[in-house]
Amino acid sequence: MDEDGEFVLHGGEPYTGEVVELREDGSVITLYTCTSGYYDGPYRETYPDGGPYKEGVMRMGLSVGLHRRWHPSGRLAREDLFDERGHVARREWDVDGALLVDTFPDTP
Repeated sequence: MDEDGEFVLHGGEPYTGEVVELREDGSVITLYTCTSGYYDGPYRETYPDGGPYKEGVMRMGLSVGLHRRWHPSGRLAREDLFDERGHVARREWDVDGALLVDTFPDTP
């Protein structure tokens, strides 16, 4: 990876494939999909207990679609929506599940 963590190299060449970090027990800590050195495809990260921390999809290094983060308790903490131009909307909940922020457009 470059110093910013944005470009993945293997053997000095842009990497295509999955980048996986595992715990000693073999469970997944992080999983990122790469194409030509860019994060490109689904990703997920977990807390030390294996519970979900965050997940989403990248396209050539840019966030697209719905990205989610969880509190350590497993309760949803945040949803961010991205389109081809960038960040569109956010929902955020406190640790008890109370909605704090909602900038998602109303749906009919």
